[in-house]
Amino acid sequence: MQYLTGSIEIITKINELTSAKILWVDTEIADWYTEKPRLSIIQVLTKANDAASQSVYIFDVLDKHDLISYFINQIMINPQIEKVCHNASFDLKYLGSIDAQNITCTLKKARRISKEVLQVSNLQLKTLATELCNFSDVDKEEQGSDWGRRPLTQKQLKYAAMDTVYLAAVHQRLLAFSKANVLTPVIEVAPSSTQPVEKPKSLTPNKLRLAFECPRLLYLNHHFGGSTLFLQTEDVIDISQFHNLVDELINLLLNKPDFIELFRPSASELVVEQIAHNIQQLYYNRIFYAYLQKATSKDSKLAQPLLKVWEGLKKLIISFAELLIINRNYCDAENVISETFIVEDRKLEHYFNLPDNSQLRVLGRYDYLVFNFDLNRLCLIEFKAYQPVDLSAQLAQVAVYSYMLSQNKKAPVDSVVYCILPFKEYYYSWEQLEHIAHELIPRKLEQMQQWLTWRAPLPNPPPATIQPHLCQICPQQQKCQSYFGGSS
Repeated sequence: MQYLTGSIEIITKINELTSAKILWVDTEIADWYTEKPRLSIIQVLTKANDAASQSVYIFDVLDKHDLISYFINQIMINPQIEKVCHNASFDLKYLGSIDAQNITCTLKKARRISKEVLQVSNLQLKTLATELCNFSDVDKEEQGSDWGRRPLTQKQLKYAAMDTVYLAAVHQRLLAFSKANVLTPVIEVAPSSTQPVEKPKSLTPNKLRLAFECPRLLYLNHHFGGSTLFLQTEDVIDISQFHNLVDELINLLLNKPDFIELFRPSASELVVEQIAHNIQQLYYNRIFYAYLQKATSKDSKLAQPLLKVWEGLKKLIISFAELLIINRNYCDAENVISETFIVEDRKLEHYFNLPDNSQLRVLGRYDYLVFNFDLNRLCLIEFKAYQPVDLSAQLAQVAVYSYMLSQNKKAPVDSVVYCILPFKEYYYSWEQLEHIAHELIPRKLEQMQQWLTWRAPLPNPPPATIQPHLCQICPQQQKCQSYFGGSS
């Protein structure tokens, strides 16, 4: 971070910035609560992915109207430079208003995607930095500090600099969402003139998710098998065993008479924490403790990851307890659990109509189905051991599951994804899922067919992931590099 206060050094740096293609810009306002607010500082970041804020320039322009005008004329109205702001309409009140050109507003981008898809509580910059980009220790206190007082404190300067770092990170993440969106245009893949390749007869929701994460890993897995799990954590556990643990939890709820007694009181008398604690205790004693002992006796290094799994399962049980208490308003104690957790064949099959007028069979198996009496709505549950590497990929996957199940049930189906390491709940309403599955997924399935019919050395192979950081944690990184080489 460079804090510039002198007119000559500010003008010199502004002149240097005129050659930039993109700048991330923010402002801090003095006396913002009065009738005469004043522009205090202008923060400019020149390089994305600069968590250390070394490429941030802070221009002190308090009551320096000539410098503000110079910045506007050289930067803000320059159409060759893209300026990225969050809530740009606010910053533009002080930086050129309607004369400013080539402005990108991350708030508008986030609104177009929606906070439901982004899975954030609101669209404020600090919230997006924390919940979307996983920044920790985000300072929110200095926003209301006195920006008209001089000298500015080091804490104020750090706060101002980090705002542009957060802005760039959010901008990059939103771009990834937009590019990975199911609106991605279908890429033409040239067929082989000598050896036509048959299109896949069926695909799965899991492969659809993978198509969003990395088309090349989809290709390798489809034709050669191998792992498809991008791991962002060192806490590695057996995925199949994790699903078994969740299945045993629900089976215990459904088959243990002790739990019926927990729901004898009326719903208004039931306390979530007490119900959850009783379920947690019985499940730990009956199921989890034995599994923990067996697993750690074979590999002591599993102790820490499995204890983290237990913490996640405890929070999952709290979510289950909340739903059961809601449904207790509509069901008696004997039936509330069986009416909530629907036991049936979990295999799904549906033929999607593709844009080329062909049909493609999609086969899948969902994790569980529950009913929420308050909403009068079915809800499909997916359990994940790890956090998703691409939320748009996860959304597409559950959209297909919910759509297939809704066709089977002739009723709307919401969806919820529970991730355990660390615990987080992602909820998607049927209204959100229906359009994606019905209108947009068929185009993606057609695109996947084209990718999977490619053969080397034909041109136009499946494209690389649009999220380069996934290459660093790809389970088939070496094979991908050797197979596709420099293909593009």
